[in-house]
Amino acid sequence: MDDNYQDSASDDGVFDLRQEIARSAFADMCHDWERNQKYDRALQLTISRLHAANQQAHVLDIGTGSGLLSMMAVRAGADSVVACEAFRPMAECAEKIIEANGMQERIRLVKKRSTQLSVGPGQDMERRANVLVTELFDTELIGEGALGTYRHALQHLLTDDVLTIPHQATIYAQVVECPLALGWQQLKTLSNADGDILLRVPPEVVACCGSSAVFDIQLSQLPVGSFNALTDPVPVFKFNWSKHDELVNNRNEKRICQARTSGFPQAVFMWWNLVMDNAGDVLLSCAPYWAHPDHATLKQKEAERPGTNQRIPEGNFIPWRDHWMQAVYFLPPTKIPLDRGHQFVLQAYHDEFSLWFGVGEQTSNALGVPHCTCGWHIAQSRSRIGQLNDSLRNKRYLNYFERVFSSDSVVLVLSEGSLLGLAAARMGVKQVLLYEPNAISRRCMEAFVEHNSVSNVRFLSSADALEPDQASSVTHVFAEPHFPSAILPWDNLHYGDLLKNLRPMLPTTVTVIPSSGTLYALPMEFLDLHKINAPLGTCEGFDLSLMDRLIEQHSEYADSPIEAQPLWEYPSYSLAGAIRLMEVDFEADFEQPRIERGEMCVAEPERLNGIAIWIDWHLDASHSPKTTISSGPLVPVEEASDEPTRWNANWRQGVHLLRKLPNRKRTIPWTVKFNPVLSNVYFQFDYEDQ
Repeated sequence: MDDNYQDSASDDGVFDLRQEIARSAFADMCHDWERNQKYDRALQLTISRLHAANQQAHVLDIGTGSGLLSMMAVRAGADSVVACEAFRPMAECAEKIIEANGMQERIRLVKKRSTQLSVGPGQDMERRANVLVTELFDTELIGEGALGTYRHALQHLLTDDVLTIPHQATIYAQVVECPLALGWQQLKTLSNADGDILLRVPPEVVACCGSSAVFDIQLSQLPVGSFNALTDPVPVFKFNWSKHDELVNNRNEKRICQARTSGFPQAVFMWWNLVMDNAGDVLLSCAPYWAHPDHATLKQKEAERPGTNQRIPEGNFIPWRDHWMQAVYFLPPTKIPLDRGHQFVLQAYHDEFSLWFGVGEQTSNALGVPHCTCGWHIAQSRSRIGQLNDSLRNKRYLNYFERVFSSDSVVLVLSEGSLLGLAAARMGVKQVLLYEPNAISRRCMEAFVEHNSVSNVRFLSSADALEPDQASSVTHVFAEPHFPSAILPWDNLHYGDLLKNLRPMLPTTVTVIPSSGTLYALPMEFLDLHKINAPLGTCEGFDLSLMDRLIEQHSEYADSPIEAQPLWEYPSYSLAGAIRLMEVDFEADFEQPRIERGEMCVAEPERLNGIAIWIDWHLDASHSPKTTISSGPLVPVEEASDEPTRWNANWRQGVHLLRKLPNRKRTIPWTVKFNPVLSNVYFQFDYEDQ
C-alpha cells in the first residue's frame, strides 16, 4: 500500500494531497466509541426488524471512509452492501481494510460521489437501497452538504420506504449571556489603569454582526460561571432524513421563550442530537454536559470506577469528540436586557449549509445571513480579538508604556492590528509609526484613528516605507508581537526578522519592546486530545490498522510535529514543571542560529501523551511577571499536578502529540533549533525507550 500511495502522489500537488490525507477526520471519528456503538446498534435493530418482516436489507453507505459502517452492516446481516467514497486515497485504503477483514465479497465499493452513482443491473448499484447508513454531518449538522446529498439519494438511489440511519436530527439552541465568548466577537473600549478612555470603538465596529463562519467550540470546557443561561435548551429545527419534501434549504422558525433569569442576550449555544433508528430506541447527543441526557448516569459510573487520583472536570464525563463539537452564534448587537420571566421570540434560520439566530418580539423582521461589515472579523481571528480585549494583558502593556514613554518618544510599531500601539499615541508620545501591510487591517486601524481623532499616527504599508528621517527619530520599537499569518505562538518571531532588517536605519540607542521571548515546554497527559493522532488498531472488532499506516505515513511527510490547539478546550495534567527551552533576544543576537539541548524529567512517564509548548514575551530584561506576556498557562506550572492545567483561552498553544504508545523514558532529552533566516523553530523530543 505504501508504494502505491507514493506513486499516486509523485506529481504536482504532492504536499497538499498528503496533508489532506493526514488531516482527514476519519480516525478521529473512529475513536468516537459512542458514535460507533450507536451506529452499530441502529444497524442491528434496523436490519433485524426488516428480516422479521420478511424483507431483505439492501444497504447503501454514503461516504464510507474507512469502510467501518459497511462492515458493521455486513455483520448485522445485511443482504447486500454498496459503499461509496469519493476521496480516492481513502477509498483505496477502505478497499484494503475491507479485504483485510474478509468482507471483500460482501461489500461493493464504488469510488465515486453518491451523486454519480448509477442504479440498475450491472450498474454501481443493482437496485435501490432500502437502508441508508451515512455520516454526513459536521458541528453545524448541515455544513458538509447533508441536505443536498440526502435529497439526491432519496430521489435517485433509495426506495420509497427507505430506513435511514440516523433516522432524524434535532438542532437545539440556548440563549446565553456570555462575556467570555463576546470577548472573541466584539472589541471593547480600551482604558488605562485610572479608567481614562484611550480608544473608543467606532460605531460601525460596534454594530457589526461579525463573521458568518461557524464558531465551533467545546462548550463543556467553558469555565464555571462564565455564562448565564437565559433559556433552557430549545429545539429549533428537526430533520427527518427519509422525507425528501422536508429537507429544504431555507427555513425560518420562531420559538417563544421565557427568560429563566435576567441578563443580556449575547449569543446562542447550539448543538444537535440524532435519533439513530426509526423506532427511536437509540439516541446520540452532542449536547454539552449540562444538557446531556446521559451526564448523570455517566458521572455516577465514573465515580464507581476504581481508580484514579485525577479530578475529572465536569465536562469530561460525557463522551468526547472533536469531529462534532458545539457552536456559538453571536446575536445581533443589542444592549436590551431580559428580565426573568419575560417572554421573547428566538428566531432560527438555516440555508443549505449554515445557521444563524436572532431574538426579538413576535413581529420582528427576518434576519439575513450575518457577515462582517467592519473588516475586523476578516482581518483578525477570534482568538486575536480576545487578546485585544484581554484586560490583564492590556494592563501590563499600558502600565509599562507609562513608565518608558514620554512626550519625546517616537514609537515604531512592528505588529499588525495593534490597538495597543495606537493607544500609545493617546498617551502623550510625540509620534507613532504603525506598520500595517494588510489593506483590510490598515482600514480597520484608520477607522479607530479617525473616530478617536488621533493626529500623531503615520501608517507604513511596508517595512521599506520607513523613511530614513523617520527611522532616525525612532526612540522605541514596540511589538505585541502579532501577525495574522502566525499559526503557532512563536511564528510571531517574524517581529525579530523585521527588526533585524530595519536595524541599520535605527539609532543605536533605540529601546526594543519586547526585548526577548522565551520558549517553554510542559509534558502533559491529555484526557482526550491525543486521540486525534492516536492509532486505532481495532475498532468495534474490525482491524483498521491499514488506515493508521496511511495517515501516519502522510502525516510524517506533510504535517509539522507541532500543531496549534486551544488547549483550554482540552483538559490535561502536567507531569512536570514547565521547562525553559530557549530564549530569543531581539536586542543582541537575533541573527545568530541557536541550538539548545536539555532534559525533562517526567513523573509517571506511562501517562505522557503530549508536550505543550508556548512562548512568553518579556517587555524588558527584568523578566518580571509584571512585564511578561504569556501565551501559555494562566498561572505558572512548577510541578506535576492532578489538577487540570489552566490555559490562556485567547491563545492557541503548540502541542506535540505522541502518535504511538511505546515505553516511555522518565528522563526525556530534547533539542530546540532556531533558524533566524526563516524565523522558524524546530523541536525534537526523544521520549521512546528502546
